[in-house]
Amino acid sequence: MGDIADGDTTYLQDKLIFQGSDDNTTYTDIFKVDLNVHEGWNYKTWEAGSYQKYRYYRFHGDAANICIMNELKFTGVETIDNEDPTYDCDVKVIVQGQDNAVTNKVLFKNTLTPLLTAISPRYGTVTGGTSVTFTGTGFSEVMTDNTIVIDGIPCVVDSASATAVVCTTGKRPGLRTSRLDIKVANKGSVALQ
Repeated sequence: MGDIADGDTTYLQDKLIFQGSDDNTTYTDIFKVDLNVHEGWNYKTWEAGSYQKYRYYRFHGDAANICIMNELKFTGVETIDNEDPTYDCDVKVIVQGQDNAVTNKVLFKNTLTPLLTAISPRYGTVTGGTSVTFTGTGFSEVMTDNTIVIDGIPCVVDSASATAVVCTTGKRPGLRTSRLDIKVANKGSVALQ
């Protein structure tokens, strides 16, 4: 963000604002950058109960050159403010900056979506060999139907039921981006919450 190699972040304080909007016209302030900002990755975490859901997000600055960034990454869950058991999801495809109209909708059914509710243990060694239990709903009882990849390293499935999958972690060499991918054959990705 900006040129903060000299450690001076005062020019960013309360001037660089992260905002959200549902209509891409009227924006609500979510947080203002404070003096804790630094070069490298900066993080903002929302805890349960304080989620702010918007369709559009942006950084907005009140001064020149205040929004210079190399990368912005969102991690978490995309949500729809709807508790119905089914939902028609609009499809939008952008190719080389151009919107391509897609008339078909995707029907979401919560009964068909596997859901992760717990992981135990939450941490393991980088040398691998940690047995991890993933608890939830909608897993397959056929071990080979469940695929788990932790930080880009396959976790070999040892046992599986509809409500739990146990796998053994592989060796994790070097620094890797933290990521969890769980897929169930014929059902797709598991909702990680």
